Amino acid sequence: MILIGAKSLCQKYQKIIRSPENGRIHVALNPNGQFKVKHYHLDGEIVKNQTCCDYLLINVSKKNSFFIELKGQDIRKAVSQVLAAEELCKEDLDGYTSYYRIVTSKVRTAELHSTEYQRLLRKVGNARLKCSSIKMEEELV
Repeated sequence: MILIGAKSLCQKYQKIIRSPENGRIHVALNPNGQFKVKHYHLDGEIVKNQTCCDYLLINVSKKNSFFIELKGQDIRKAVSQVLAAEELCKEDLDGYTSYYRIVTSKVRTAELHSTEYQRLLRKVGNARLKCSSIKMEEELV
């Protein structure tokens, strides 16, 4: 249980939650602060010396977890990082539905056809796995 004692980066009902790194950003919108949320910087902060994604955003109200990786161009590695983080957090997030968000400097079409990405896409579908370049903005589910 890696999240025990970890402090959320946001307020309980924060309306806009930003996950930035090196010019790339994921922005989650919580309209009217309707959902209770928690936000953690995993890589290098909570998780050290292990592979994992950059951020974890939790919609406590809906029991949804968002594993967010902000990456240069290597989508294959990003997939392995979000899955590794999910495995590390599985006890903390028992009963939660996992969503995966990858924001890259540049989306290469060939990377989206990689075995790793396609395998995860087939497993979870388009709604739960999204990839974008530079900025991704979405309303929380």
